Amino acid sequence: MANNLSREEEQRGTSRVFMWGTVAAAAIFVALLALFWFGS
Repeated sequence: MANNLSREEEQRGTSRVFMWGTVAAAAIFVALLALFWFGS
């Protein structure tokens, strides 16, 4: 196993997961906000 590649891949994967998590949280927040805004 290559150590130099594993660390770069790990950092890249972690940043990608963090980015998708932020996007998903923002999408859910906007959906709930729209649901409460138009529901009332």
